[in-house]
Amino acid sequence: MPQITILRPTDQPTNKVRLINELKIQLACADFSDFRILVAFAKLGPLQRLSKAIEQWLSAGKTIRAVMGIDQNGTSKQALEYALSHFTEIYVAHVGTSFSSPTFHPKMYWFSGPHKAVAYIGSNNLTVGGTETNLETYIKLILNLPDDSQTLIDLDACWTDALQVSSKLSPDLLAQLAGAGCLLDESQKSGAISTSSSKLPRQQPFAGQFPSIHVVPPSPIPAPMKGLVPKKPKVAPVSLPIPVIGAQGLVMQIVPHHNGEVFLSKTAVDQNPSFFGWPFSGQTVPKKPSNKPYPQRIPDPVVDLRLYDAGGSLKIQHDPFNLNTVYYEPKSEIRITVPQDIVHNTPPLSVVVMRDISATGTHDYEIEIWVPGSQQYTTYLGICNQTMPSGGAASPRKFGWI
Repeated sequence: MPQITILRPTDQPTNKVRLINELKIQLACADFSDFRILVAFAKLGPLQRLSKAIEQWLSAGKTIRAVMGIDQNGTSKQALEYALSHFTEIYVAHVGTSFSSPTFHPKMYWFSGPHKAVAYIGSNNLTVGGTETNLETYIKLILNLPDDSQTLIDLDACWTDALQVSSKLSPDLLAQLAGAGCLLDESQKSGAISTSSSKLPRQQPFAGQFPSIHVVPPSPIPAPMKGLVPKKPKVAPVSLPIPVIGAQGLVMQIVPHHNGEVFLSKTAVDQNPSFFGWPFSGQTVPKKPSNKPYPQRIPDPVVDLRLYDAGGSLKIQHDPFNLNTVYYEPKSEIRITVPQDIVHNTPPLSVVVMRDISATGTHDYEIEIWVPGSQQYTTYLGICNQTMPSGGAASPRKFGWI
């Protein structure tokens, strides 16, 4: 059985135990010949402090292999430059091509040799905070081989698995990543990035650079329990909207109209008004002055609008697209207007996934449309756990929240 010790949160800032000192000890240990790293974020600071130990390790013919994430601008150009010039192998990991894609987030360090291995698995990134001053935790495993060989096999399998979303770093790829603003530049002010761009999804040159995996969306938020709430004692109860809190996105079946209008659910709007920017502050300008204006969201939300075909491949993209959004009062409908190429390629009851990405500062929503036939369509349809009024249709549309 592996020997297990646990780093307590206050151990690092109080200097009782620090990961960087543990790494120095293992780099100097004759029992080990291979060192592997899987981290979400990396900066130059820890590598500078470990540089002497790393050089001695490598001069003895030993290997260092690493996978470093580049999501969230958490890894610096300087850290990757160091790894590229010193490490035996260095890969960069990135998952997906949209604002809502998940983050590569593991933190693992392990050393292995013929008779022994030691691993650190926890919350520690390869940064000064992660290895020295932050309140972090890890589990330290000491393995005696061959008795604990299965645990080492499991650790090595994590490495192989991480390569599914990684690309081997080269000088050319490093230059592209830095030039596109996907990396921190530690020569600039703290927190600055190398260009004004801060999101890999905006950088079209990286399409196909990283392996892709099918990311299953989160489970749906349970449908609100419908109930009657008394308005006042001895007064007939009235139905009140049941709020939905913490939703990241709306999933809904749609039927685009020939004029480009897509009807969203007013029920969904009532459940989560802030998601839609409701109530709308502007008004439409009727073509005929005698016609009544309707509430309109002003300015139009800026969206990244994508349509995927039955095979799950991107077919049409409008980015950025100004999404006209109006409340049609006579039928209590929220209507958005999409381009005609979207209308002509979207079968009835396709599924739209609308995510709030306003925190990016460049877009309000990311909108994906999945047509029947794709794996993603089936997955997202399963999230639609609420039914809308049928409006006379044979089968009512469904929606849900993630």
